Amino acid sequence: MSLLNDIHELLLPRLCPVCGKLLMKSEDVLCAFCAIGLPRYHIQRIDDNILLRTVWDTADVHRATTFLTYNHNSPYHNLVIGIKFHGRSDLAVRLGRWAAMEAAKYGFWDKADALVPVPLTRWRRWRRGYNQAEMLARGMAEVTGLPVLNLLKRTKNRTPQSRLSSEVRQRNAEGIYRATIPEEWRGKCLVIVDDVMTTGATLSNCARALLNADENAEICIFPLTYAG
Repeated sequence: MSLLNDIHELLLPRLCPVCGKLLMKSEDVLCAFCAIGLPRYHIQRIDDNILLRTVWDTADVHRATTFLTYNHNSPYHNLVIGIKFHGRSDLAVRLGRWAAMEAAKYGFWDKADALVPVPLTRWRRWRRGYNQAEMLARGMAEVTGLPVLNLLKRTKNRTPQSRLSSEVRQRNAEGIYRATIPEEWRGKCLVIVDDVMTTGATLSNCARALLNADENAEICIFPLTYAG
């Protein structure tokens, strides 16, 4: 088995997605240097912070947290690129675990009942092979024990938010999400999970879709990274 692993390492070497360095056998998805340097976004309060204030004008969201600061010019940008475009579902799961452990320090999970990933269109999910938000949620579920519920559907295929200016993102996200909540999950605390939050348009529209389906739901948001 060790020989097969050595051959696999030779043909398909494991590289750190941030710096490109060859990973040692003792290192997992990141090299030790990049793991230590993760740009953590330190949340002071989960019930009043910049993420919440970004979405409060358009959606009633109770709590919010995030794990990393997002900077397009940082090499850590490669983490998002990896989980979205390079098939790194394993990296998404691991980042979800780390994010969940960090959030536990602030009591974020104390009232949570379920994780709800932001959906992709069927076409984009088919091309990608998975939904990176769902992989993040699965990693969080391994830490918290919460179920991952695909309660949201994306009903329209519009220009991806990453290609749009901040001025038009809210308009582009309007009305493209629909939620169906079974009776046993009504009135619960639902945590919406996504990879990147910039203007909050996607998360606020997902929150409104869930609240339209159940006005008694308590909505929280957890983007892996925040670009604000």
